[in-house]
Order: sequence, then C-alpha cells, then structure tokens
Amino acid sequence: MRCLGFSIILSFLALFSITGIFAETLPDGIERRENWWLAEDYNQYAIGRVAVLPMENLSLEPGVEKALYDTVYERLTAKGYIKIDADEIASAMERLGIQTAGQLAGISPARIGKILHCDAIIKGRVDQSGAIHMGVYDALVVSISLQLVDCRTGKTVWTTEQWRAAHRQWHADPFNLLLSFTAHELASRELRVAWLVQEMLKTLPDGPVQVVEDNFLNEALTIPADKE
Repeated sequence: MRCLGFSIILSFLALFSITGIFAETLPDGIERRENWWLAEDYNQYAIGRVAVLPMENLSLEPGVEKALYDTVYERLTAKGYIKIDADEIASAMERLGIQTAGQLAGISPARIGKILHCDAIIKGRVDQSGAIHMGVYDALVVSISLQLVDCRTGKTVWTTEQWRAAHRQWHADPFNLLLSFTAHELASRELRVAWLVQEMLKTLPDGPVQVVEDNFLNEALTIPADKE
C-alpha cells in the first residue's frame, strides 16, 4: 500500500512539475543520490534577479554553510541570472534583525523581494557534512538542499537535494583505518560542497542573461539591490 500511495503522489506532482530521482554508485565506493523538482510553468515566472540568502547548517561541521553560500553565489552568474550583491544582502539582513538563517522563516519572500528588488531568492541547507566512523566502517558524507522561491507569489519553483558518501570501505587492519580517518578529516569542505553544488545547479534552467566566461562580466552582473 505504501508503494502504491507514493506512486499516486508522484503521478499527481508530475501533472504540475518536472521531477527527477537519481542514484548511482561510482568508482572507489562513492555513492550519490539526487532528488529535484521544477515547476512546469517555470518560464512564466520570468526570473532574472536572484538574491542568495544566508544558508542553514544542521551538520556538526562549523562553517560549512559559508562554503555553500559562496559556491552558490559564485556559480549563479554562469547560469544566466543577475545576482544581488552579497554586501547588500548582508546589510538588509542586519536591518531586519536576522542573525541566523533559521530566522528567515519569519520573513515573507514578498517582503525580501521588495527590499532587495529581486525576482526570487535562493535558500539552502547543509544537513550533513563530515566523516562518519562506525568501528571498521568509514564514510565521508555530505547532504545539501537548495530551493528557489519566487518573491511575487511566494511559491517554490525549483528545489533540489543531493546526498553523497565518498570513500566508503571496510578496513582489514587498524593502521589502514587510521589512515582513512585522517584523509577524511582533512578533506576540503569547500571542494565537497563545490562539487555537489555544480551537480545540483545542472537541474536549474538557464536564466535570461547570455553568459560569457569572463571575470568582468561576472562583476557586471552583480548589482546593488536598489539599482533598477
């Protein structure tokens, strides 16, 4: 019955959206799972200006939410969207009294859109990040979700979740186990997050701006919030 109910829900969502569920096992014991959703009428929202809001961190690894924010902010231009300047967003958050990303739940997308003069906002969350040690079992796990919300309607128009476990292995002796622990703990959180974000943004449609790989263009497409 549970499987039948889930199938009915997916069929219902398919009438109004485009969805994707993906899982694979890559070489070297790497596992990846991805789930994404896109509103079928996405193009009708005419999203051009996007504000990347502070990210949540539910993991035990401090600072990883900044790596998520920086990567999304950096790569948004390559998708053809005009991004609101990060300093303008930080200033607006301070004026609103927002000290943690979780407090954003109390501010409507319409209000944020009016303050920052943007069409949509991107919110994100890190659920897991770091090494998991269970006896002789060892894995490096990262789990991230992103959400694009239209400011005018308050509707979520795109969302994606991705989970990745890397270098999963069983160890024959304590020495190999220690070496693997060390490698996992020293792994760059920025690289982990950057790889995931790159994959996740592939499911986001291109924006209205034709993008050329050029640093000057990246700067030009970062605008202050009060610029019309």
